[in-house]
Amino acid sequence: MTTRISRKLLALLALVLFFNPALQAFDIAAGLNIGKRLIDDPFMRDVYGHGYVFQPFLRYNYTNLLAIEAAYEGGYKRDGRIGLFQEKSTLSITGWELSGILYYRIHNFVPFIRFGVGYYDYRQDIASEFVHFEVDNHKITYIMGGGITIFLNNSFFLNTEVKYIPFKVKPVDIEVDLGGMRFMLGIGYRFAL
Repeated sequence: MTTRISRKLLALLALVLFFNPALQAFDIAAGLNIGKRLIDDPFMRDVYGHGYVFQPFLRYNYTNLLAIEAAYEGGYKRDGRIGLFQEKSTLSITGWELSGILYYRIHNFVPFIRFGVGYYDYRQDIASEFVHFEVDNHKITYIMGGGITIFLNNSFFLNTEVKYIPFKVKPVDIEVDLGGMRFMLGIGYRFAL
């Protein structure tokens, strides 16, 4: 079900981007967010803990109220000890995101909400003396969040955002929830012609 919704949302965002009636306006922003990534699953959280992520992004301001953003999330790679014999293990999660952003500018402040899709890769390695266990898989899920952008002048801006990404996976026979909140702070530059 999530895959069907994700494909429909992706198709809608592509249509909006390619059939823009005001293509003569060029308004793109690029930046970098850094923040904390929380893990919802209590067992995985106890083993690996929360971590920090970085997120470079490219945003196309389609109209005065709508933007489309592509971003990459990386940096979450944590080590922990797992299982009865407390074996060494590593969990890493990376992902690509495509979002539609609704915003409204009030002087230098721009509150916004986002909805989109994400394609996330997760990898777990367990270095056991008996059997080496490795999971290397991916999943498509949705994204929702909100925040505020503060323009320092016409080009430079600061960004703060809270985002939730549900991300339940079933690497073996037990479902685990690798999703959770993201608390991001960032800086960016707007290119407007």
